[in-house]
Amino acid sequence: MQRRRRMGMRVGMVAVALLVAGGARAMDAPHVTGKSAIIVDARNGQVIWSLNPDDELPPASTTKVMTAILALESGQLRDYCEASEAACMVQPSKVNLRPGQRLMLEDLVYAILLNSANDAAITIAEHLAPSVPAFGQMMTARARELGATRTHFVNPHGLTEDGHYTTARDLTTIFRYALTVPKFREILGTKAVVVGVENSTRRIALHSHNRLLDSYRIPVIGKTGYTVAAKKCFVGAGSYNGREIVVAVMGSRDLWGDTRRLLEFGFDGQLPPLMTAHSHLKGSKRVAPGTSTAVRHEAMPSPPAHGARSRRYAVNVGTFDRRDRAERLQRALGRRGFDVAIDQVADGRGRHRRTRYRVEVGPYSNRGQAESAARTMAAQVDLPTRIVER
Repeated sequence: MQRRRRMGMRVGMVAVALLVAGGARAMDAPHVTGKSAIIVDARNGQVIWSLNPDDELPPASTTKVMTAILALESGQLRDYCEASEAACMVQPSKVNLRPGQRLMLEDLVYAILLNSANDAAITIAEHLAPSVPAFGQMMTARARELGATRTHFVNPHGLTEDGHYTTARDLTTIFRYALTVPKFREILGTKAVVVGVENSTRRIALHSHNRLLDSYRIPVIGKTGYTVAAKKCFVGAGSYNGREIVVAVMGSRDLWGDTRRLLEFGFDGQLPPLMTAHSHLKGSKRVAPGTSTAVRHEAMPSPPAHGARSRRYAVNVGTFDRRDRAERLQRALGRRGFDVAIDQVADGRGRHRRTRYRVEVGPYSNRGQAESAARTMAAQVDLPTRIVER
């Protein structure tokens, strides 16, 4: 009897040891709505879990990770790049560059990684290569050098085009390398920043489309993407307790839910319950005296001191009597990368009282940032907008 008990204890101990050694395998496989997904160890590229990782799919704006790599490695970050008429005409996501305007190459990298600006991506391509197709060839060649062998790029922004594809596995390969490129982490870790235009008083407010940057259990840096053909895409990295993992999802219907589940699985459910406070805003960066741009990088204002009233701004884009109509607009703007909320408000009194649904984009920490978002929306969709203080 004692021998049986000892054997049973040994079996139990072995089972516990296997469970611990199994790491992420101790959890149920993550449920994702995407067509393809993968989790890899950032240090060695070992695959932790995957779903159709080698399916060749349109990558949407996750393409811009490779565009950023070529720009950051070019040795020309302080060059001024002139926006062409063709660059300014590209749709839909943009920072509304005007023909002839000149921005520093580094600032254009901020624009493509934070705002996913297609006009900035074309401007980069035209500055670094004889033509956009030639830049696509440069992108493909660099991807192959990095080991992304099932990838072919034909443009720098990721808009749907024949022959433009990659895989979830290749996306993580490219992103793992990008993490080693100077300035890449810094740029993706920036929540909001203002950049200047050469010989102009114009300021361009940029803000990250990555909802997990400062609102998740741990900070997650990454690049989003969306087109009708690609659906929602994301590639990014999260670090916790000395480990870093890279995740990619393509063709998703629930982007942030999918990404969270991939991260949870990759860290074996060991993430902290709440994210500690992190500061992603960079300090003011001013150009040396004598240069033509008065302000190159200007951080968004810091939060007020404790006890001070915090002003927040939002862009009101419509109020509806029916919630389904509000939700339809919310989904349409969400697909374009905007953070959209629906507020339920009461209108009227007594028997004339009714519920209405207010659709707002934001909030933003200052009015200039809200006005920039309103201008971007005006260029993409025909909507009346109004800046409101909350």
